[in-house]
Amino acid sequence: MTPSKLKSSPERTWTWEQWQAGRAERRRIGNLVAPKNIRRAKSEGDEYLRETYDGERGPPFNKPFDPSADEK
Repeated sequence: MTPSKLKSSPERTWTWEQWQAGRAERRRIGNLVAPKNIRRAKSEGDEYLRETYDGERGPPFNKPFDPSADEK
């Protein structure tokens, strides 16, 4: 593997709250130039997704990610 030529700055770190605030701002600005909801109405994987997520097409967006939920 070739080393990355991108420089990183280890002293530049963010808290989870700072990252979320930044993400919210990027989303707000993005919504100014593109539609808010870009999810497809239906896809070829719907049947599998709905079985996996109790009738929904994916995990709920308003809850924190819980990797143990995939172990059920």
